[in-house]
Amino acid sequence: MRTSIKQLVALSAATLSCVAAQAAPAKRPRLVVEIVVDQFRSDYLDRFDDLFLPAGRGQSTGGFRFLRERGADFSAARYPHFPLFTAPGHAVVSTGGYPYKTGIVGNDWYDKSARSPLYSVSDSGAKVVSDDASSKAKPMSPKNLRSSTLGDELKMATGGRSKVVTLSLKDRTAVLLGGRLSDASVWFDDSTGRWVSSDFYCKTGQLPAWVHDINERKIPNSNFGQNWVGSLPSAVLNRGWRPTGAPPFDHPIHGLGSQFPHPVNGGQTAPSSAYYKAWVLTPWANQFVLDSAQQAVQSEGLGKDEVPDLLAINLATNDYVGHAFGPDSPEMVDITVQTDKQLSKLFRFLDRTVPGGLANVTIALTGDHGVVPLVEDLAAAGFRAKRIEESEITTAAQNALVERYGAGKWILDYVEPSLYLDTDALKAAKIDPEEAQKVAARAVAALDGIYTAFTATQIEDGRLPNNDIGMRIAKGYYPKVSGDVMVITEAYHFIEGSPFSNNTTHGTVYSYDTHVPILLNGFGIRPGVYREEVSPADIAPSLSQILGITYPSACDGKPLAAALR
Repeated sequence: MRTSIKQLVALSAATLSCVAAQAAPAKRPRLVVEIVVDQFRSDYLDRFDDLFLPAGRGQSTGGFRFLRERGADFSAARYPHFPLFTAPGHAVVSTGGYPYKTGIVGNDWYDKSARSPLYSVSDSGAKVVSDDASSKAKPMSPKNLRSSTLGDELKMATGGRSKVVTLSLKDRTAVLLGGRLSDASVWFDDSTGRWVSSDFYCKTGQLPAWVHDINERKIPNSNFGQNWVGSLPSAVLNRGWRPTGAPPFDHPIHGLGSQFPHPVNGGQTAPSSAYYKAWVLTPWANQFVLDSAQQAVQSEGLGKDEVPDLLAINLATNDYVGHAFGPDSPEMVDITVQTDKQLSKLFRFLDRTVPGGLANVTIALTGDHGVVPLVEDLAAAGFRAKRIEESEITTAAQNALVERYGAGKWILDYVEPSLYLDTDALKAAKIDPEEAQKVAARAVAALDGIYTAFTATQIEDGRLPNNDIGMRIAKGYYPKVSGDVMVITEAYHFIEGSPFSNNTTHGTVYSYDTHVPILLNGFGIRPGVYREEVSPADIAPSLSQILGITYPSACDGKPLAAALR
């Protein structure tokens, strides 16, 4: 049989075309994994670096050092908005936008029309979806989020073929990471020890089968009666700066005590809500979240085909531990080191499970805020540092308004960081609300430990100082939900309700709250250490570039171009 030159040319062209097609690199990752370690300060990566697993690769892949040494490490990332709370931070990560656009100005704010506080993701029109009839969980949805998310845009860009799954012990983080088009967003119900969701996501009124299967195993109950014992030698656990030696408050509600070993039973004889509230402060809870995430990958087939999927995870235990024991505590050392090991386990699982391994996965890790050092430790060392009761704020403002305008209940509430005035009562008394704002702001600003206070009128008119704080206030104010007076504390001061329930907290404009890591790794990422100042708002547009999709609607961030291939 003779072969013509034309046939040979055609055959060669077809062969070359086939080889080229096989050799062409994928245009998009199979799976994007967003991880937000709650209350995770950037300095933890350096302070505890010697305790982390080696970077490794393949089935010896490490955790934080793998992300840093084999990926892009943005060491100067800071949030430029105020306040620094969980809900606003997660909205920034998922949308690339700040509160002035997303409307998520805090974990809570005051709803003047309903005359009551409003939780950031509460939705009275939704229903809880649980497989336990005794659940006391409340219905949640992204109703109050005024933006699309990365997951929403991915779903729309792929005609709904991509899958989006979010998990967290906290409802607000699962919801705000997922947005409106998430296939599954689940959170932990501490009244039952089970995963729950709402009918906003579970349209059939039932949890996904894989979630129900996890619930039936009652994994949290397996740790009942055990002690959380530090995983490192005492000298290593106690490497932090602790002038007073122990946190000022024990945690009798959770029954954990103030130092290792921590009994984990909630003061009960059997698993109950009190136990689950204690359990979420232990490393076992983070492992439960990550194990559930692995089950989601397998059951939902995340990363199995060339249509990219999104898995977003919040690790809330780190935040709970920080509030309870502080950033320099032995507990913070232990939870951070155990988180490193748990992330390593997740990465090794993804390397085995996703076709092409971690080379076809893009990972982004950050924190949603930092944390204030224990003010008692700071005060003992001579720093100006203290707690301020919320009642001091409301009393100062109310007294000043009464002195100026006469008797009346002029204050509705203080929901950190904002004071809400009763504008209806002011107008009925023919009092100018703008002048009342000034009176209240001056009174609050005069308090010890308060740096300043800005009125809503100042903010809306753009009459803010041309400095870092002025910028943060502008980015954190949404006219329809923010308060009438926004309060800024001095450094090492924070405002909390009475009686004090946390050993420390976050939410301020200072670097210990704003400086968080940004670590990018895997598909589409150019490794290196990058020291330019960036923001977690830059994560969403960076991942959008890698995925080839439009940015979320409220996006302010810019792609981290130096680290994108």
